[in-house]
Amino acid sequence: MPSPESDAVTIPSGGSARRVALLGAIAFVSAMGATIVFSIGAFAARGLGVPLEWAALTSSVFSASAGVGGLIGALFLARVSRRVSLVGSLIGLGLFTILCGLAPNFSLLLAARVLSGLCAGPLMAAVLTIIVDAVPEERRNRAVSAVTGSYGLALVLGMPLALLLSANLGGWRAPFLALGLGCLALAPPAWRMLAPAPGAQAAALPRVTAAGLLRLLARRESLTGLALISGASFATLLISPNLSAYALHNAGVGETGLRLVFLIGGTLALVTTRLTGWAMDRIGPLPASVAMALALSIVVGSAFLAPLPAVLAVPVLGMVLSVQLARSTVAQASATRVASPAERITFQCLVAAVTSLAQSAGAGFSALVLQEQAGGALWGMEWLALLSIAVAWTAPLLVMALGRLLPLRPA
Repeated sequence: MPSPESDAVTIPSGGSARRVALLGAIAFVSAMGATIVFSIGAFAARGLGVPLEWAALTSSVFSASAGVGGLIGALFLARVSRRVSLVGSLIGLGLFTILCGLAPNFSLLLAARVLSGLCAGPLMAAVLTIIVDAVPEERRNRAVSAVTGSYGLALVLGMPLALLLSANLGGWRAPFLALGLGCLALAPPAWRMLAPAPGAQAAALPRVTAAGLLRLLARRESLTGLALISGASFATLLISPNLSAYALHNAGVGETGLRLVFLIGGTLALVTTRLTGWAMDRIGPLPASVAMALALSIVVGSAFLAPLPAVLAVPVLGMVLSVQLARSTVAQASATRVASPAERITFQCLVAAVTSLAQSAGAGFSALVLQEQAGGALWGMEWLALLSIAVAWTAPLLVMALGRLLPLRPA
């Protein structure tokens, strides 16, 4: 797959911490693009006069289009400069997110979310490609973790901030407008950061081809790793897009309590994701996946399968967010063992696409199952919780299968 004609971006060594911080900020706004509807989707549905269960569609269509955008980007990003692909995707995400905030009806909101997702997929592919190929190997893991930690940070800071903006600055439209402007504000420094040094010659990057994607996808260890990723992503989006509506109308926590749910969940996620990675290094992927399935079963079961005391509603629902992110950490970390260094970018593109498409399927399936009752309460969350728990227990089986397959792969 390497091709000498591939275009590349080289990042000079000086000030690399600032550059990683900027890439982390770009990853943060990309994560916010995906997660913003977790907190304000219910308000958008109410404001546009559609049933509450339709709120999950704002997440589903974004994830589906991000998966398609990731596949398109996987095939074509190598044919343009990383500078153009990153900044172009970032500007597109910003403009279409602003359109979300201006949408006069729910159909146009969904259309704007589709266009936003098409830009978000290539954006994250460009960010991770630049990190992997431009940051020295001895600092690469820290750089990648800083970028991939953006999802938890989006929950810690982004979700409560979105709710505050929604409550104080014009309703559900304000967070979309603020996020879109934030994307556009990051474009000029990103363009300057990726400017080639005078007289510098860019090194060649691997060119991802359709044939290369298919060859990698056909291997059993690849399919097993992607099954891990898709299961975690599908099960997470069964619940996350509907958590705000459930908290408000089933658990009765109120808007202040909802902000605390996301604050607690995001804060715990910053701890549990790192703890999960540490556990995988110390005790191995299989025991860690079993422990995570057990923890998720307890937390999700407590939240949705039994009456939840009012005093426990906020912390337990916050824990739901954190254990779901930790579940994804187990899947992502296990799947990183699949690709060789030469295949890393190709496999990352597949992972990004599978993640987004599985998330879309999960959010879409939840919209089919849930029904809004009189008073706004959601019926059917208990069935989604049971399915989420069942999927969690497939992870140890897939981790065992992956452990058997990896020693057999071609050198």
